Parts: sequence; C-alpha cells; structure tokens
Amino acid sequence: MQTKFKLCTFLILIILALMVMFSVVAGLELAISEEKIQKFSLTKTDEVKKKWNLEAESADLSEDPIIKLYNVELSIFEKQKVTTRLTGEQGDINKKTEDIHLEKNVIGKRVDGTQIKTTYIDWIAKTETFNTEAKVFITRKNIELIGYGLSADPGFKTMCIKKFPVMEIKREETK
Repeated sequence: MQTKFKLCTFLILIILALMVMFSVVAGLELAISEEKIQKFSLTKTDEVKKKWNLEAESADLSEDPIIKLYNVELSIFEKQKVTTRLTGEQGDINKKTEDIHLEKNVIGKRVDGTQIKTTYIDWIAKTETFNTEAKVFITRKNIELIGYGLSADPGFKTMCIKKFPVMEIKREETK
C-alpha cells in the first residue's frame, strides 16, 4: 500500500514539474516573440527619393509578418516634400508585402486643403494605391463628396468613389 502511495506521489510530482516547466517555457516564448516599442518609424525609399514615411506612438513587434501600430501617421512624399498625411488611431504594416492598413478615425489631408475621412483605408504597395470599401467623406474647397468605397493614387490627386457618390457644391455668395 505504501509503495502505491509513493508511486502515485512521485507521478503527481512529475506531472506538476512538467506543467510548471511547460508554462515557464511558453511564457518565455511569448515574451521573446512579442515586443512593444515606443516611437516606431519606417521610411520607404525608391533609390534615394522618399516615397512614404510611417510613424506610430507605439508598435507591437512579433515573429508574425504583421506589425500592429497605435496612433499612426503616414506621410506621402512627392518631389521630396510631404504632400499628403493620413492619421489613424490604429493600424498595421505587413513586413512582407509592405501593405499598410489604417483604421479608427482615419483622416487624410493634402497640402492643397483636400481632406478625406473614413473608418479605415489600405495602402496597397504592389499597385501604390489607396483603397477602402467604407464610407468616405471628401472635402475640397467648396465641394463635399460622400460615398462608399474609394480608390486613389498616392497623393490623392485622382480619386474614385465606388458606390453611391453624392456631391454638394457650396457656391460662394457674391456681394
């Protein structure tokens, strides 16, 4: 009887030791595979010219190809000058494809005063275009354009509303 008790106690201790060992190893793997950094910045260049600059207050890095970003700003360059800035509360970048996703209160502003608002927008690196299927609000001088879905070039010079575009032109009053 005492031998069975000792054998059971021994097996229980081995099982507990293995459980503790695996939980510690799993915890170490988690700690190694995920890292949060402050002040994330990444610049895409074409030879010597800047194409875009991506900045975030913080980022979650891991072995996964997706880097999660928080309080994000994406700046688009033309002739070495920033022409468009987009901001979002969150986003991510795919390290392999360089596709960028911005979401939550996304606002884009061009140097000419054009403003775009949407819930999310994607930068497709392969085609160098912006794309969303969400509702978009575009304001340019006295024109307001609302619709669903947007496809645009990098500098938002050419934009296409995909569904249900509604345009309102506010005429200036003459004196």
